[in-house]
Amino acid sequence: MCRIILADDEHLEIEALKIIIDKKVEMASVVGEAHNGEEVIQMNEVLNPDVIVMDIIMPGMNGLEVAELIKKKDKNKKIVLMSAYDDFEFVQRALRIKVDDYLLKPIRPEKIAKVLNRLIDSDNKNLFYTDELKRALNYIEKNFRENIMLKDVANYMKFSTTYLSKRFKKDMGTNFNKYLTQRRIEEAKKLLENTNISINDLAFDVGYNEPNYFCKVFKKLEGVTPLEYRCKRRKSSSI
Repeated sequence: MCRIILADDEHLEIEALKIIIDKKVEMASVVGEAHNGEEVIQMNEVLNPDVIVMDIIMPGMNGLEVAELIKKKDKNKKIVLMSAYDDFEFVQRALRIKVDDYLLKPIRPEKIAKVLNRLIDSDNKNLFYTDELKRALNYIEKNFRENIMLKDVANYMKFSTTYLSKRFKKDMGTNFNKYLTQRRIEEAKKLLENTNISINDLAFDVGYNEPNYFCKVFKKLEGVTPLEYRCKRRKSSSI
């Protein structure tokens, strides 16, 4: 399964991309959504996606700056940049950074699907995980809303916790707890944007028994409280 992060400061653009990927791109899953450059860098460190699809024009660091930083650390990371501007300097810089594709908006669904399917079908082995890791990630995806720990995944996999911890860190580039936390926060962000569920109930729904602790973790990762995030996202989507 190819794991994708989408980044755009326009919420509707991300939703449209998710629909295209769901319908037209096989063996792919959107594991994170970012709205600015700093969020992309943070998610890349924690989730270690196979592909990053991001707009160039975003608040704070732009997509070119983010791509350059990420490519310096991992030249094999697949990055697709999008832009509404046919700007020669943008294109030239993207070529220097060696991004994997550059798409002009508005992007036809068939075009983005073709690009992503090509990246997934490429010979780059970094896009594919072992069967063991796939099973572990699938277990986490099905159970992250519960009070799961590393030992639960290890028991399911019939591995020792020590072996699984080392293997997870090696293959994912992050440890189990950080990955689980980021996955829960990503789910929380979706619920905050798309539902009116209370913060307390939301905390329980994404795997936290203590709402206050959930709020503390959320603010540490996102820089704002869950309620502030909800208000901010809804305000921006109504403009």
